[in-house]
Order: sequence, then structure tokens, then C-alpha cells
Amino acid sequence: MYDTIAGTRQDRLLEVLACPRCRARLDASLVCAVCGTAGRRDGDRLDFGGFGAAELTADPLNRIKELVKTRFHRLYPAAIRLLSPVLERPGLIAPFLASFDLDRDLVADLGCGTHRRDERIVCVDGGAYGNVDVVTDLRRLPLADGCLAGGVSIAVLEHVPDPAAHIAEMHRVLRPGGRMLVFVPFMQPFHASPFDFQRYTEVGLREQFGAFEVRSVRVGAGPTSGMLWVLQEWLAMVLSFGSRRLYRAILPLTWVLSPLKLLDLLLVHHPMAAQAASGFVIEVEKPG
Repeated sequence: MYDTIAGTRQDRLLEVLACPRCRARLDASLVCAVCGTAGRRDGDRLDFGGFGAAELTADPLNRIKELVKTRFHRLYPAAIRLLSPVLERPGLIAPFLASFDLDRDLVADLGCGTHRRDERIVCVDGGAYGNVDVVTDLRRLPLADGCLAGGVSIAVLEHVPDPAAHIAEMHRVLRPGGRMLVFVPFMQPFHASPFDFQRYTEVGLREQFGAFEVRSVRVGAGPTSGMLWVLQEWLAMVLSFGSRRLYRAILPLTWVLSPLKLLDLLLVHHPMAAQAASGFVIEVEKPG
């Protein structure tokens, strides 16, 4: 059990490393003495195998995203907030993270992308971006049982081919009483990163997290965001006259409509907002 772990983010991470295959504890060598599975170091980053180059470049639009992420990873989150048609409901993530003592509680961002939400949070992703602490398959986390006080997973679950396996890993690495905050899409078009597999209704989301105690499910992004993203895709299709190349050229031009998402500051509070929400956010707790 890991109630509190003091020290730097890297020190705390090294204390809770486990083999992603057999779950045996790992030392600083990153080589499992039981099954031989090995990770490697890349500076401060620990690499246990994430996305391959072929996976990251399979989708044409994701190739562009990966280029921006790798060259301008610190600017990418800000660009997404500005250009994306989705308006994340204000006050979702920061209050959740503030409920932990991040100097002692070990909290992870599972599928962080290029986000670094706090210097004390462990960043885990399948891509080796500049901010990532651990590169791994999210279905096999190199973390010991019950080591996390909490975690966030923001717009990740739709990109995992086996979401049940990833949710089971969340449950395994959380300590009893540990909490997760998870954002998932509902009304959103296809968006590879590098893949895109599923969408979730509110009741479907509760079903997926059946092993947890559900503390809340809320609209995480409102109906305007869902409508606007679909409209942008629709306009690019209609105006491209069947040409893939023209579609890819027109789609970025539709981002000029993105400020309309601000209407969700009001519409997210509508009592029927869940009927066509762009996404939901669920907070869950591992039973004690």
C-alpha cells in the first residue's frame, strides 16, 4: 500500500514501478527479474513500448497532428483550446487535482498527450512526447498495484482498442479510496489519435465503470460543441465535391466557426444537455 510518497516526481515514480507483463516489482535497471521484460531510459523518460511510427502516421490527419505535437508540444494544448470546436466545461480538472496533496499523493495523467497539468503529476502516454514520464501501452501500465491516489484520463478511452482492459488497469493501480476523473466523447466525429474506436452514452459510461463507485457523471462538453464539430465536417465534405485533397484543405478553414462553442457556457446547464452532449465526464472511486 502506498498511502503517501514524498520526493520528486521521478523519485516517487521509481518507487512504484512494476513489470507491465507479470507485475513483479522493477528496480532502477528496468529489467524484470521474473520474466525478463525490459524497459529503457531516454533521459528522464521511461519507455516500456508505446505507439510505433507506422501507427502514428497511418491516418493522414493524425500525421499532421503528430508533426505539431512533436515539434511544438508545449503549444499544442493551447492551440487545441483555441481552434477545437469542443469547449471543455470550465472547472472540471483543476478542482479535482486540487483535492489531492500533490506533494505526497501520487497522481497520474493516463493518456496525457502533450499536456503537463502540474509538475508533480506523472504523465503517461503511448507517444514519446517531451512532457511524458512513462511511454507504455495503456492496457499494461508499468505500475504496482494500489500505488496511485488518483488519476485523470481526458479524451483517451475512445482511442483504446480494449477500453475494458484499460479501465481494469485504472482499477488495479488505484489504492482503495483512490479516484479517477475520466472524460469521454459522445457526439463527436471520427478523430484518429492514432486510432478512434468508440463513443459513450451516459448509461454506457456507468456500465463501463461498474467495478467502481460512481461519484458523479456530468456533461463535460455541451451540445453546441457536438453540433459544431459535425457542421465543420459536413461543410468540408459538401464543399470538396468528393475530393479528399480538397476536403483536407477546406477543413482547417472551418475552424473560423470554433468560437460558436462559447454558447456552451450556457447550454451545458440545460436540463436536457445530456441528450446531445459532445462528451461526458465521470468521477469514480475504487471501493475501500
